[in-house]
Amino acid sequence: MDEDSILFGIRNAFALGNYQIVINEVSSARAIQSPAGKLESQAFLYRSYIAQGKYNLVINDIAESGAEGPLAAVRLLATYLRAKQKNEETQATIEQALALLEEGANRVDQTIQVVVATILVNDGKSEEALKVLHTRSKKLECVALAVQIYLQMDRLDLARKEVAQAKSWAEDALLLQMMEAWVDLRVGGDKYQEAFYIFEEFGQSNAEPSIKILNGQAAANIALGRYPEAESVLMEALNKNNDDPETLVNMIVCANLTSKPADVINRYVSQLREVAPQHPYLQELDLKSSLFDRAATRFALVDSS
Repeated sequence: MDEDSILFGIRNAFALGNYQIVINEVSSARAIQSPAGKLESQAFLYRSYIAQGKYNLVINDIAESGAEGPLAAVRLLATYLRAKQKNEETQATIEQALALLEEGANRVDQTIQVVVATILVNDGKSEEALKVLHTRSKKLECVALAVQIYLQMDRLDLARKEVAQAKSWAEDALLLQMMEAWVDLRVGGDKYQEAFYIFEEFGQSNAEPSIKILNGQAAANIALGRYPEAESVLMEALNKNNDDPETLVNMIVCANLTSKPADVINRYVSQLREVAPQHPYLQELDLKSSLFDRAATRFALVDSS
């Protein structure tokens, strides 16, 4: 297999969330000889380790100084996520990432753009992240992250516009199909079924569907009101990794919709707090609980006796 074919496979495996496949492929791919190909594959390798939560491995493997731009950016992402996981200070890392972005041609390097924007999104700076992604023509990963940001901002119109523009040059790229599924889930109606078909096709095209794809199938099933089917694929995802935050969030949603006992739901919430204490779902849940408690204090039971 030639270098282009190997890199194509690595990009698709990463997009599908098959991170161990990326790691195995890069570790054994001797056909990748060009400097650009080696750099791209190494960046995907370490981004896959980050996706698996192996921040220390990435930090220890990539030199703190002297690493090429994309790898330096990936190291900063691992440093940021480790610090956030430990509830430590992250501002210095953010400043380093923004400084790296300004060096040479880094501002138009897709890997650096995506990694720096990812740091900013995790820090709640969506607008700043979009500015980092401003040059994204024919950069599918940049477009995909922009679509996710717009959906988080409830700007469905802008997300659909990004996908429509990408169709003019990305044709039937796998990542483009995934973007369409994300947008379909937000549009609703008949689009729920279309989203399900996309995730189902992804799952059938791989002997082992990834946790990412299983969660996509579950989200579509939940939207369609097919809760038993959603629970089934989520159980499959938990069997692959019982500490995956997105799976736990979807399990909480599914358990609530199927009126599972409170202790079952609370166990999933407690597990999520343990593995991802700063997850947006928990932040929103805690905010709503706080608002409810505050409202409840305004009312007192009156003893009518």
